[in-house]
Amino acid sequence: MSGQEGPDFICIGMPKAGTGWLFDQLQYHPDFWMPPVKELHYLNRDTPRMRNVGKRLERAQQRGDTAKEKKRRKDKPRRHKIANRRPGDERDLRFLEDAGAARGQPMDLARYASLFRHKGELLSGDISPGYCQLADEVIQRIASGLPEAKIVLLVRDPVARAWSRINMSYRDGKFDERLVEDPDGFRRYLEGSDKIQRRSLPSKIVENWQRCAPQLRFRHFLFDDIVDQPEKARAEILTFLGADPAKKSGELAAGYNRKASAKKLTLTADAKAVLIDHFRNELKVCAELFGGHARKWAANDGV
Repeated sequence: MSGQEGPDFICIGMPKAGTGWLFDQLQYHPDFWMPPVKELHYLNRDTPRMRNVGKRLERAQQRGDTAKEKKRRKDKPRRHKIANRRPGDERDLRFLEDAGAARGQPMDLARYASLFRHKGELLSGDISPGYCQLADEVIQRIASGLPEAKIVLLVRDPVARAWSRINMSYRDGKFDERLVEDPDGFRRYLEGSDKIQRRSLPSKIVENWQRCAPQLRFRHFLFDDIVDQPEKARAEILTFLGADPAKKSGELAAGYNRKASAKKLTLTADAKAVLIDHFRNELKVCAELFGGHARKWAANDGV
């Protein structure tokens, strides 16, 4: 169990690499008290906006915290039961109020650390995949101000991760599906997308953290292992974080994925060829850096 101040861990991404799966496995696990919102995004900006916190806090305040409302939430059937959290849990509201007060204020690691005091003796952390883009100076500040925090990186095949991100944009109405039939247009789209360019290069993320914060305990885990052997991957991550992998995450299976049914485009041969060419060098570097499934990424793509 935890005895330190501040977050016990920070998951820095990658986006579309299993961070939602990880949040669910931890929030339902009895050794953790996770914040009531995933993706705090406190560390991304000099002046944190934390829009997720703002939206959740507004809903909580509108809903009210009367005895009648608490009873309604207590009696309402839940799809899953979250360990160490009760309907109307005061810690959730206190966390949201503290985090809400930090919005629009200069980033302060001491203030950030204080948000996690609501965990008590349990483990807790921040899962914000956008942290994979943190500037060197911020990484150095984390290393200095939060020296006990463990850093977790979930790594996914750059080609598959980029395609998953494109599908997310498609579902949000921000991607023209005709581009998958237009190799030149699709290539221009890739080259002009910051969320694909900077967030699909796991070797660069590892390089930045090793250079700027070599003293921090840093571990990467491959998305393929989460998919292929979820029980083993879950056990390895929980052990690294200091939790008991023998304890169940409520009723959730180790391979539970609430996003499995999301609408997806068909990856055409032309689009896949463009993706492979775009990430050719990164695939080679990942094969050497990560080994395991990462060697299959390059081999399967003919790199």
